[in-house]
Amino acid sequence: MGIVEKQGVRNTILSYLGVIIGYVNVVLLFPAFFTTEQFGLIQLLISSSVIYAQLSQIGIVNAITRFFPFFRTEDKKHNGFITLIIFISLFGFLICTVLFIIFKPLIVDAYKENSSLFLDYFYILIPLSFITILFNILEALARAIYRTVFSTLLREVGIRILTTFFIIIYIFKIINFDAFVYSYLLSYFLCALLILVQLIISKEYSLIVNTKYIQKEQLADILKYGGFTLLSSASLLIGTRVDGLILGSMVNLSIVGVYFTFLYIATVINIPNRSLAKITVPIIANLWKENNVKEINSLYKKTSLILLSLGMLIYISIVVNERNLLFMLRNKPEFVNNFIIFYIIGFTYVFDASFSLSSDIISNSPRYKYESLFNVILLLSSIIFNIIFISLYGSIGAAISIFVSYSLFNIIKLVFVKRKFGINILTFKHLYVIFIGSIVYVVGIIIPFLFNLIVDLVLRSAIVLILYLFLIYIFKVSEDVNNKIEGYLKIIFKIKKD
Repeated sequence: MGIVEKQGVRNTILSYLGVIIGYVNVVLLFPAFFTTEQFGLIQLLISSSVIYAQLSQIGIVNAITRFFPFFRTEDKKHNGFITLIIFISLFGFLICTVLFIIFKPLIVDAYKENSSLFLDYFYILIPLSFITILFNILEALARAIYRTVFSTLLREVGIRILTTFFIIIYIFKIINFDAFVYSYLLSYFLCALLILVQLIISKEYSLIVNTKYIQKEQLADILKYGGFTLLSSASLLIGTRVDGLILGSMVNLSIVGVYFTFLYIATVINIPNRSLAKITVPIIANLWKENNVKEINSLYKKTSLILLSLGMLIYISIVVNERNLLFMLRNKPEFVNNFIIFYIIGFTYVFDASFSLSSDIISNSPRYKYESLFNVILLLSSIIFNIIFISLYGSIGAAISIFVSYSLFNIIKLVFVKRKFGINILTFKHLYVIFIGSIVYVVGIIIPFLFNLIVDLVLRSAIVLILYLFLIYIFKVSEDVNNKIEGYLKIIFKIKKD
């Protein structure tokens, strides 16, 4: 897979390193030294700022990937593409900020009863959202020139390390909780600044506007595409984050904190998907430029089986280690009694990751407008199902809503790409992975506790890993996975021989 495999592996390693740091922060430090209400506040602020930034970008981040190949030049000035993107994004941010202030009374009414603490930090959302926009744009520009590793390092590792640092100085009472909340501004700003430095050093872009090259038709195409992808990406993002917003409004910030703890643990399943997407999306854009549907189908099929295999392994490894993972939270029943949230969300994420490339295929195709429709369906179904299930089951209802909404969303996309492009990636090998995962799960949970937390965690995980990879290899689920296994085995046996 060439550059896909090389950068994908690096991004995956960095992402998992970030998950380890994030696990320390979210599962160990936050529950130990912060109240669930404080953690719920932080997560609600982050979710709100991400949605705010998404709306402000008016789809431009997605447009960078699609239109950059048409602006690319040998002199690396790219006809002032970067300046054009920045101006459009700033305009979108100003519009959203005005609307944010106008609609403040409605937001206050929604949260004043159950989550009044959130309103004390209302205006921090403006600078936090602006810095998030800056980070997203710079990261997309780096991705467009296939420089994904450093931005992944900053997003997955850098921000989390800074968070750990601020947690530590909060623990030692060097800063108070207010200062800790504002530390998120500093963390994102520093990481965005470092990406900017990388782009300047690379000399891949120049802050100029080539008005001769940028015609009205091209600008109209960018804005048109940005408008549709705004509807699409904003619907998708809000649809995937609306659960936290509704929980904060209908229940309270403490429940938000518990829910997001398990949601974070579940996101580890999506790491391989995010890592591969950073390099596969630009490749898909170029393949659509060449109208090479056959190669797109081949790439999708390979990545789907890889992501399903990896996602299932990660999911099983977590659920069979439930006792070990919750050891630090054993004295907090609100966490221990709600682990079913992870079961539901994790299972959903396994299949969402394996079929997620269909969104990138549609959004970069001539029929990209349909992606907006599908994401609106996700948004509406998420809102409806969240209101219904949260009112019935609280935080567990939010997890059920994710399962129902994502299942509907992915089925619609799979049917669409098959009918419109002739792309069909479903095979019996997908069923093999489910069958293998079920066997390994049963084996993992029937193993008795091995007298020590660390010993049990290591041995149980090792047994699950070895058995799972053995069955995946025997059933020949993925040629790429088998080649990787054979490569590692050759290295191991060579070491032993030497």
